Amino acid sequence: MNDLLEAKLTIARIKTQLLDLTGELIADETADKDYAIKRLLGVVEYIDEHDVKVRDIQT
Repeated sequence: MNDLLEAKLTIARIKTQLLDLTGELIADETADKDYAIKRLLGVVEYIDEHDVKVRDIQT
C-alpha cells in the first residue's frame, strides 16, 4: 500500500477516535470538561487543516 495512503487512513482513524471521545465527554454529565473538549476538537481541527488530501495522493 502506498505510504501516503496508509498515513491518510491512520490519520482518519485517529480523527474518528478523537471525535468519539469528544462525543462521550459531551454526553457525560460530570465535572468541568470544557477544556478537554476544546483541546480534542482543536486536535481534530488541526488534523483537518494539515491533513494530506486524498486527491494529493498519487499512486
